[in-house]
Amino acid sequence: MLSRNQRGEIIRSTRRINTRMGAELLVGDGWEGVAYAELKRLALEVSAYHSQLENKPGYVETGQAADALKVACEALNTAYGSDVEYEPSVNSMGLRD
Repeated sequence: MLSRNQRGEIIRSTRRINTRMGAELLVGDGWEGVAYAELKRLALEVSAYHSQLENKPGYVETGQAADALKVACEALNTAYGSDVEYEPSVNSMGLRD
């Protein structure tokens, strides 16, 4: 948030930083799907920061982190993913998904 003086000049800027952290417990049946979804979400979030850091410190490292998360997703998918090939189905309107 920017605060300006009477002449419209910026005198202060403040930001609210979200410091909350949440992590899923990977217990019980279906933990693989939860892990995959959370790692995929993290990869997307890190990729968003990576693209904003171009030509800035941390750009290379966030790219490496995003790549590592994608590799972890692939490993989970290889180990626990379905062997069934996706075939488009017909929805209630007679259209293919």
